[in-house]
Amino acid sequence: MPIVEKMYREGKPVKEIAKMCSNSMSTVYKALDRLEAMGRVKRRKGHYKRHRRLTEEEIEEIKKLYLEGASIYEIAKRLDRPESTIYYALKRLGLKK
Repeated sequence: MPIVEKMYREGKPVKEIAKMCSNSMSTVYKALDRLEAMGRVKRRKGHYKRHRRLTEEEIEEIKKLYLEGASIYEIAKRLDRPESTIYYALKRLGLKK
């Protein structure tokens, strides 16, 4: 069993596999693509949330909270959104420079 396959099956991150094998991450990903095509490994997919647009209600809530004195951090926590999303929404609304 190739070392990349063995380490990947053990749950090691691609970055760690690349470092231990003295290869680039892209080389490891190519090897994993070939191993997956042969049916020898099943690729782990990312667990990232999809980007979702702010709804009109959220935009109004951001505006209301900001004008009431809430910080960007507080608004982000309340709406479960990144602070950068709140900042850019306020910028589009003309409330932030």
